[in-house]
Order: sequence, then C-alpha cells, then structure tokens
Amino acid sequence: MGSMFDSTQIKSGAIVSADKARAVIAAAGGVLLDWDGCAAVGNRPTPEALAFIQRHAAKLAIVSNNSTLLPEDITGILSEAGVTFPAARVFLAGVEGLTYFSRVMGGRTLVVASPRMKALARRVGITMVQAEADVVVLLRDTRFSYAKLERVVCSLMGGARLVVANPDMTHPGVNGKIVPETGALLAAIGACVDLSRIDIQFIGKPSPFLFESACAALKIPPESAVMIGDNAETDMEGARRMGMPGILVSPGSKLSFAQLLKTQARTPAEEGDVVLEDTSRKFVRPSSRFHSVGRRN
Repeated sequence: MGSMFDSTQIKSGAIVSADKARAVIAAAGGVLLDWDGCAAVGNRPTPEALAFIQRHAAKLAIVSNNSTLLPEDITGILSEAGVTFPAARVFLAGVEGLTYFSRVMGGRTLVVASPRMKALARRVGITMVQAEADVVVLLRDTRFSYAKLERVVCSLMGGARLVVANPDMTHPGVNGKIVPETGALLAAIGACVDLSRIDIQFIGKPSPFLFESACAALKIPPESAVMIGDNAETDMEGARRMGMPGILVSPGSKLSFAQLLKTQARTPAEEGDVVLEDTSRKFVRPSSRFHSVGRRN
C-alpha cells in the first residue's frame, strides 16, 4: 500500500503548522504518540493530551523511549484520569528492549536498570550477572553509581556487547526541571571506553523497532501512520526514516495539543511555523559503529 502523504511533505521535515497537522492526523490510519515531555510531564498527562488520546484512541499507540515504566503503569495513569487505553498498544523502549533481548540474544547479562526493570528481566528469562558479562543492557537507572560504571566498563573492555534503551541525554521534567536520561549514563561510559569500538544496539527512537512494533499492533504500514512528539532528533528523525510524517509539538515547537484539538481554521496567532531549540532535551548522536534494532518477524 502506498503512502497517503505527499513525499515532499515528509522530506521537508517536521510539521509545525496546526492546520496541516490536523489534516494529516485526520487522514492517517494510525497515530503514534510520545509520552515523556510530550503527552505527559513527570508522568502527569496534560488535560489537552488526555483529550487528544481519548479522541483518537481507536487508532492510537503510545511510543516512548521510557525505560523505567511498564505499559500497565501508563494505562493506569490514563485510567485514573478517566481515559481507557489498552496496554497492548503501549510500546516502551525498556520493556521492548528486554523482551527483544530475551528472544534473540541471551548470554550472561549485566542489566543496568531500576529494580522493577530488573524484575522484568528475570521474568522474561534473562540470565543476570554482576560482572564479566557477555552483554550489557543499559536502561535509565536512577541508582547508577561508580561501582556500576566500573562493572560496565570492565565487561565492555572484556568484549561484551551493549544494548541501550535510548540515546536521549535528558527529558523535560516538572516545572522545567531537567531529567537525566539513559544517554547521560552512556556518556559516562563513553568517558571511560571508546564507544566507537563497542558493538552497540539502540532499541528506542529514532531506531525503527518501536515504530515497527506500534504499526504492527495497529495493523497498518508505517507510511499510513503519523508520529507526534516533542523531540526532533528522536521522534521526528525516527519518523522520517520510516517514511511517515512527523508532527513536532511543544516544547519542540510552538504547536500545542490544544491546537491539534481545534476544528476551526487557525488564527494568525496560531501559525507557529517555527521550530524552536528545546534546551531541555539532548541526544547522543550514534557513530557509524552504532546500529539500530528493527523487528524480526
């Protein structure tokens, strides 16, 4: 099935026009929506994002680089806000990474993650070790320490591969706070070893894995979907690679969920066709040795 969208529109970059965004959403067979810093800040969804999710729930999937939550955490947050949403259409880099790893890789594994994600690793059958690992799986770990850094570095120097949930350095937090992300931990590792010599696989956006998984769940080809997110380098770049349009919303642009929900034509004040520099989000740009993970059917 061919794309319903003009290829020149996709190549031109992220959509930041309210009218164009609404038209693309209406025509799309599916909507992929980012969570952290986009639909929710500090896991508190905004009223406008909740209304958007409720309006488009039938064709929507949540696609997030989050590596500390489980799908049922997000559906629980939505449920408390009065929005029913299926966990089967929530795709998170941490959960998907651990599940993928348990299926296709295996081996002695050093999992750097929160206690809940380590518990998930055990449930999916990953053999975890504290040192001399064959593979290091790096998720966001708020208890990251010097001792953990040392164990990771020694394993990598011993030839271990590295699986990384996402390349994000930070994401926006409550009241403008900056939340360090998995990429910040990767940067610390990179201060100790030459990452260009390490076999690294990224699970989260902009890699294709989450996009492909979400489109498979929605039963649509990627070119029939649209990605909505606040990060140009992960959400928008990942969408571009998949051949789908991307809609860049605040804080990545002036475009808001309130504007996406409107049905009337935009006013001059809603134009907002300017991409802003979002200083609350940084990104580790992979070198040529780093590679993305796609779904294997």
